[in-house]
Amino acid sequence: MRRILASLILAAAFVVPSAAFAKPDVKIKLTQLTVTKNAEGKLVETPSSEVKPGDVVKYDIVATNSGDTPAQKFSPADKIPAGTTFIAGSATGKAVRVEYSIDGGKTWSILPMIKVVAKDGTTTEKAASPTSYTAIRWIADPLAPKASSEFTFEVRVK
Repeated sequence: MRRILASLILAAAFVVPSAAFAKPDVKIKLTQLTVTKNAEGKLVETPSSEVKPGDVVKYDIVATNSGDTPAQKFSPADKIPAGTTFIAGSATGKAVRVEYSIDGGKTWSILPMIKVVAKDGTTTEKAASPTSYTAIRWIADPLAPKASSEFTFEVRVK
């Protein structure tokens, strides 16, 4: 069994109003759940840090703003843990869009592209496989004061 933990990259930028006392105060909680099917075929999520090849792991990110003003340009992000592959279509959350990186978070795109060189030397681009994604982020609406927002994604252990 392996221990797989995601390391949350909170890529959030907050625009703080001029009033010195009013500001956002965002706290992030990251939960790792192993997803299995029970005897009846229903999906069951259980907290676990021990996984084996083939297991599906769900990461649940909950952001809560206990501050007095909205958290502007709020953008939670997470690395796809080493030894896992992202499961296409598994990203959820209230966001303007979801972006992916194939270079560890240096660049982001809704649909990352890779260059392909043909035998004749010509170069074209094609969509990168979701299994090559190394990080994920949500471009979210401002997180309102006293509000929470949840974001999830799943990976399969190699």
